[in-house]
Amino acid sequence: PVARNNNSMAFSSRVRPALPRLRTTAATTTTISKRLGRLSSTRSLQFFAPLTFLLLPPSHYGSTRLGQQLVSMSTNSASNQLEQQKFWNDNFWGKGVKKGDFFDLGHASPPLVRIRSSLPAGTGFVPGCGRGYDCIALSEDGKRKVTGLDIVERAVDAAKSYRDEQKIDAKNVDYICADFFKFKPDSKFDVVFDYTFLCALPPELRENWAKQMATLVKEGTGRLVTLIFPIVDKQGGPPYAMSVKLVTDLVKGAGFELVSIEEDVKDSVESRKGMEALAVWKLPTESRM
Repeated sequence: PVARNNNSMAFSSRVRPALPRLRTTAATTTTISKRLGRLSSTRSLQFFAPLTFLLLPPSHYGSTRLGQQLVSMSTNSASNQLEQQKFWNDNFWGKGVKKGDFFDLGHASPPLVRIRSSLPAGTGFVPGCGRGYDCIALSEDGKRKVTGLDIVERAVDAAKSYRDEQKIDAKNVDYICADFFKFKPDSKFDVVFDYTFLCALPPELRENWAKQMATLVKEGTGRLVTLIFPIVDKQGGPPYAMSVKLVTDLVKGAGFELVSIEEDVKDSVESRKGMEALAVWKLPTESRM
């Protein structure tokens, strides 16, 4: 699989010299250093290329076009969704994101697969769905009718193609290209799953993200599942550094209450171990939002 992943290999070779300048916790730095020393391993390369993309601050990309756009998005107001759409399309989906490239894991998130049977049946929603692995996992063979949303048309096309490859009925898993902040479904969802969506948004949109989530999750029985990532100390984005406190403050401010939390996620993919927390939230029946 690595032979086809030439973009990831080139990307890794460009960013690797800058890694010593990463500002992370001591434990995380040690872990990253050990793992990046094995970048030549064909088995792990597909994960380490996305890891370097997620951890390096925008300035490390130098004067490249991508670097300039990353710096612009991390220092200026990027609330215009057309800017977001153009960024993700021009630099990633428009050039062809292969399975395992950059932010694409190539499979569903293991923590979601582990806990999905404990979540309410009915309907599900995954914003920033990408190729839709988590949408299919959340559907759980038809237990939930899941909607995946992405702002980039080519991402939605890729998700539909993958769904068809897996012979998943479109009645159980479907996708739309839309602006998350303007999305108004006919009814609220039983489960909403956020993973690498919040961290991709400019900081000024975080409160609106939480408020929008409160309009999408059913009060009382519904659940918001946040797989919080990347929990690191770094500047700029996307993706922007996350923390349990940051997400907690956001969702509680929108009326959510904590149901459960794992701050040490054991089944993260290898390249993301120690950088994730899994939290489940609910809206009380008498929510003010």
